[in-house]
Amino acid sequence: MRPTRRQKIAMMAIVVIVLSCGTANAQRWHQYHRPYRVVTVVSRPAVAVHVSNRFTQKERFRMAMAYLKNHEYLTVKKYAKMTELSKAAAKAELDAFVADKERPLEAVIRGKKKVYILRK
Repeated sequence: MRPTRRQKIAMMAIVVIVLSCGTANAQRWHQYHRPYRVVTVVSRPAVAVHVSNRFTQKERFRMAMAYLKNHEYLTVKKYAKMTELSKAAAKAELDAFVADKERPLEAVIRGKKKVYILRK
């Protein structure tokens, strides 16, 4: 006995249903039995920020030098508070001062902090 066209279609439909149910169950098992991991990607955009400040860069450098004459070291937080800059801008400016070899400023790591001292 040869299967008719209707029987072939019915058998194929049953096979498709059985296979899809098996796949759905496998996906459901993985969904509920997979350990959850939270991945957070944090990135900062590289954007140049215009700093509007009442002090010029020369004045801010003189303020840092005057502070270092009376104190052992200068932190980014203290410099940001003195000059009214953001911490990121203050850190960038102090690093620029250090990079300029004509200026007597040096960066040193103390514990977990990066501090700035007068070059000897």
